[in-house]
Amino acid sequence: MFRLLGVLTLLMMLSAVPAHAHGAPTDPASRAFLCSPGQPTASSSPCRSAVQAGLPSKEWDNIRLPNVAGQDAARVPDGKLCSAGLAKYAGLDLPSAQWPVTKLKSTDFTYRATIPHQGSFRFYVTREGYSPARPLRWADLEQFLSVPTPPLVNGSYEFKVPLPKDRAGRHLIYTVWQNTDTPDTYYSCTDVEIAAPAKPTTQVAQPAPAAPPVQAVPPTQSSQPSQSVTPSTPKSSTPRPVPVASSAEQPPSSATRFGISAVVAALGGLAVLGGIMLWRKRIL
Repeated sequence: MFRLLGVLTLLMMLSAVPAHAHGAPTDPASRAFLCSPGQPTASSSPCRSAVQAGLPSKEWDNIRLPNVAGQDAARVPDGKLCSAGLAKYAGLDLPSAQWPVTKLKSTDFTYRATIPHQGSFRFYVTREGYSPARPLRWADLEQFLSVPTPPLVNGSYEFKVPLPKDRAGRHLIYTVWQNTDTPDTYYSCTDVEIAAPAKPTTQVAQPAPAAPPVQAVPPTQSSQPSQSVTPSTPKSSTPRPVPVASSAEQPPSSATRFGISAVVAALGGLAVLGGIMLWRKRIL
């Protein structure tokens, strides 16, 4: 009897617990996660509207459909992609440019698994021209990455998600997690802002530094200031005196010739006078 009561009590407790499962993106975060209790973005206008429309904000990880088997577009209608067509999550489909946006800083993505499952992930991104103010359609999306059976790291699946290089600005990433150990498939919408790709830095050839202007050398000067060169064309008709090595190589000046003549004349006079005196002495 007591055993039966224990079993019935356990069943009642389990039935009172909401069906929590199983996973959703947390970095960058999905709309459902950003609207969950404790998140600062839960007070945003779209999140409040979604909660008023019946969003079970505590079940941010439970947007799932059974038995989809890869036929996503057939099971999830246009305009209801973020809710996967589930009425209680319809507030996530609200067209609005006010949805909280995550600025992407890297290609590292995290998908938290509250209950891990085996399965594969498919990533989609909106095409150019996307506007969050319009209902999301399958035609707005482009699949760019598929990851089969990633490993679980600290309760999360981690990915390197290189987005297409031609996307920039406001976009939406749509994540599909198709289980292989259960019949369920999970859907998530994540609003992101993609930075414009950095422009490649090209090495611009710098012009060679201009050579200093060559100053014209006057005809009377050499390009080397330490040396002097006899000008090929004198500036005037008056010749410059040229220093000589010795006086023997230079003809005597007028003054020198006059002095020599005077000396010679004096010597001649003395010779004549001496001759006259010797002649008189002989006579006497």
